[in-house]
Amino acid sequence: MKRDWDVVRQVLSEVEAGDRHKYSDSVDPVATGHAFLLLDAGYITAIDATTLDGRGLLNPELTWEGHDLLDTIRSKSVWERIKQLAKDKGIELTFDAVKVLAAKALEMAAS
Repeated sequence: MKRDWDVVRQVLSEVEAGDRHKYSDSVDPVATGHAFLLLDAGYITAIDATTLDGRGLLNPELTWEGHDLLDTIRSKSVWERIKQLAKDKGIELTFDAVKVLAAKALEMAAS
């Protein structure tokens, strides 16, 4: 699975909104894979409901870091600037790069 930052943003938004649905490979394997990435990185907490039928997460919640990350990429215009800056500079989007590029995008918006 290739990491898709738009899906990361979507999962964070769903979790913040209180969508306590189960992330499950049988329902949406892409969102579930990204939810597990966020869990492993410490941006969400959840109950691992993985079975022989596939991976699953129950009751996901944002951690402090998850709230910070979502606050960084919540604005559609700032998010688009972050992606454009990364593309222009040839930078792969990582959690750390998103934070740095967000600061730059906000700085550009303020000037």
